[in-house]
Amino acid sequence: MKSARKQAPLSLCQTIPSELAQVETLCLKIRDLLQANGLGEVCFAVELLARECLNNAVIHGSRNEADKPITLCLSVGREWIRLEVTDEGPGFDWRKANQNRSGTTASTGRGLPLYAMYAERVRFNRRGNQITLWIRKLNRTGKDDCIMAAYVMEQKDLQGSVRLQGDLTAALVPDLQASLKEMLKKGARELVFDLAPTVMLDSSGIGLLIAAANSVAPNGGKVRVTNVCPDIFRLLQSMRLTSRLNVSGRVE
Repeated sequence: MKSARKQAPLSLCQTIPSELAQVETLCLKIRDLLQANGLGEVCFAVELLARECLNNAVIHGSRNEADKPITLCLSVGREWIRLEVTDEGPGFDWRKANQNRSGTTASTGRGLPLYAMYAERVRFNRRGNQITLWIRKLNRTGKDDCIMAAYVMEQKDLQGSVRLQGDLTAALVPDLQASLKEMLKKGARELVFDLAPTVMLDSSGIGLLIAAANSVAPNGGKVRVTNVCPDIFRLLQSMRLTSRLNVSGRVE
């Protein structure tokens, strides 16, 4: 009698150019891979961490130089999901960076707190251009619809609204920032971000929301973030941003 063939471990290893558009494509591939293999419950944490690692590698490691490749390796074990990202940049002093924590008005510097929040273990190499994360695996199923990022903006008098039609991540932020600046020039003092279909918000997206709040505050304005899914609500709550951004969850 032939012995049963062992199932190959679930893994993904890919090298991409240092471009945010490439990060977006790879992260959606990770999302599909995890959901297709019954790991939807941990998908948010893994995709969020992958985005943070890859975005930092593109922006800070490779300085947006496309000819400096970035490599991501993800492997799923019996209890852990291991995520490793390496870039060709000079590295950074992660020990020093870990001592500085961003406040609720800072629009950058939230990568390290996110690593500590969602990963059980974080390790940098000596040079500081490679990070390895271990995320606890949950054996539950779940699936969210994958919607490409887009948005619709409207302005009525002093109120501006942004209706997201997908994820609010680094790939979308530059274009949305430019649109928000134009809206503020036209006199908007209250900005409402509707995240009804959004299932992923990374630190770049968080930074955009905080920057928007900082921009309208001097004139007595405010930001409201509505229809937030439970995962994103917990993320913003843990970062003490729900009050500052006037966050409200989805109405079931």
